[in-house]
Amino acid sequence: MNHDNAPADAPDSPSAGRHPNGNERGIWSFEFLSLCGISVLAFCNIAIFYSFYAYLTELGIDPAWRGPLLSLEPLTALLVRPFLGRFLTLGNSVRFMRAGLCLAVLALVCYPFTTAIPALAVVRVMHGLGFVTLVGGVMGVLTNVLPREKSAQGFGLFSVSVLIPYAIMPPFVEMVLPHLPGHGYAYALAAPLMLPAFLLMRPLSRRTSALAKNLHPAHLIKPTWAEVHAGLRHPGVLRLLLGNLFLVAAHSIVFFFMRDFAVILGAGNPGMFFTCANAATITVRVAGGHLLDKIDKGRMLTYAFAGLAILLPLFGHAPNVALLLSMAALYGTGMALTMPLLNAGMLIVSPPKLRAFNANLMMVAVDAGFFAGPFLGGALLAAGWTHPALFTLGGGVMLLAGLCVLPVGKLLRR
Repeated sequence: MNHDNAPADAPDSPSAGRHPNGNERGIWSFEFLSLCGISVLAFCNIAIFYSFYAYLTELGIDPAWRGPLLSLEPLTALLVRPFLGRFLTLGNSVRFMRAGLCLAVLALVCYPFTTAIPALAVVRVMHGLGFVTLVGGVMGVLTNVLPREKSAQGFGLFSVSVLIPYAIMPPFVEMVLPHLPGHGYAYALAAPLMLPAFLLMRPLSRRTSALAKNLHPAHLIKPTWAEVHAGLRHPGVLRLLLGNLFLVAAHSIVFFFMRDFAVILGAGNPGMFFTCANAATITVRVAGGHLLDKIDKGRMLTYAFAGLAILLPLFGHAPNVALLLSMAALYGTGMALTMPLLNAGMLIVSPPKLRAFNANLMMVAVDAGFFAGPFLGGALLAAGWTHPALFTLGGGVMLLAGLCVLPVGKLLRR
């Protein structure tokens, strides 16, 4: 079908922003709330891996293998997601979510029993495959239920559900670790948390099937590779993808290597860094999320990236834990602005037929960043780099993200 000849309501989500009952779509739909609940539970099984580098050290894994094993899970997601995105539709996304959740649960249960490098590699690949399938399905539904005129607010609020586990799980794991045989058992404890997610998927499947029947047929046609390549040449798309890649690569350096640095500074509970950072992020997005669609997105992204590029190198020079936690709050504020604005920007610059696919490409950039950051960081630490040097590198990568996005500012003002 020629999309250019589609009726006027075709470009947007179901019936030009309406639910099947004819009411105008708002953000707080059952579908959105269900996706948030599933996201909270799903990301609990990722947030606990802030300590995975320390766990590999505890197992006596050769330093040269720690970075690759750390990054193998996001590498799997990186390789799978571009192909997965072409097969996801609103009608089948929940089935993909179920399959992904099953694989992720199986991987979590296996961690306590895998201590050799080959076995760990297999579990990391299985975990990555399960998680990318789950999150791909979530994004397949989310991009169809968010009203475009409230996209930044919607992504900001949805991202709160992603952040809650990162605020809660690290300090919780630190508290229970002394009572467990090792980190592997802490990872397995996340498996029972997935049961409520399975329960939420049943009514969500019925609702999304009803919404899919109201979609214009143009939205049910999978984009061809030619359309995907043309979409990447669309103004701003590639720059936003690169900006997201560099942002996440810098963030992953902080996420995976801050724990050991906080311990060096004398932190009693190193997980509190993530609690402070994510508490600030959640506060900004909840209290000011409605303003994200009203501000100059391009200018705000420039300011946020500049601030983060300055802040990250300062982490390595914090003289005490109290100051480090204060800096964590500033870091969380910067992250509160960048991620939802980048995702909202992608919806703005993307051709309507490629919005869902490009949203998944943004997740590909996340996977690539979470692969590159720990892989490079692990290699540099093994080569003798210090944590302050690593955070300085992160600041440079954050600056690259800002420079990528800078020319896109005019496109984000419409």
